[in-house]
Amino acid sequence: MTQYSHLSDEDWFAKIAGTESGTPLFPLPPESLQTSTVGRAGLPILRDAFMFWQFTRRMLEANNGIDANTKVMDFGCAWSRILRFWQKDLPPQNLYGFDVEERFLSIAREHVPGCNYTLSNARPPIAAADNSFDLIYAFSVFSHLPQDVADAWISEFARILKPGGIVCLTTRPRAHIEIAGNEDAQSAHFETYARAITHKESALERYDAGEFIFYPVHGGGGLAAETFGEAIIPPAYAKQHWKALDFVNFAQNYSETYLQPCFVMRKPH
Repeated sequence: MTQYSHLSDEDWFAKIAGTESGTPLFPLPPESLQTSTVGRAGLPILRDAFMFWQFTRRMLEANNGIDANTKVMDFGCAWSRILRFWQKDLPPQNLYGFDVEERFLSIAREHVPGCNYTLSNARPPIAAADNSFDLIYAFSVFSHLPQDVADAWISEFARILKPGGIVCLTTRPRAHIEIAGNEDAQSAHFETYARAITHKESALERYDAGEFIFYPVHGGGGLAAETFGEAIIPPAYAKQHWKALDFVNFAQNYSETYLQPCFVMRKPH
């Protein structure tokens, strides 16, 4: 139990966002930084994070439950947009954030203190012991990883998850290929997508055949193009290649506000 356990989810969102008090429980970084990392800023991106937190919590509760010993990892936590919501359920010492950029971790430590924040390399291994975590989630991370890096992280997750532990990770949807370059699909990252995703018909055929689709993109938060781009991973690929974990679900409608589908996988007992 935490001091916030009694709150309803919507009351918790209001407290996090400061919609009633006028002061968020945890500060947000400058809008320019928010937009540069996720394409938008303010309440909409908190709502995205909130709905993903609700989904991953449901997956954890359905498989393992939540108790005083539950440990959760946010892989690619950036400035702790999602990890802050877990403090309704768990004390901060049970929460772990890993990211490849120290500038984000510095903000996370200042704005959402008490959690365990660690700088990670772009490729495994990670500084975590075997059989450590009940849940690992990666929100809009595997939507940017090339095939070899994604495969390597799946193997690493299998190492550090507890038996029966859950992984939730999002990727770009098939529709991301279809809309790339469309004028009515503009966003803060529109030009990047339009330049990266070419030969759409071929890419759609490859996706439907179960192939991992990846387009390298320069300028991904300081990451090299060989470790950052646009990744669209079909469920058939995960079933065939990520054998270290059991495939549970490919959830496409878990959020009313965010379009990235989410793989749910479990470490065998």
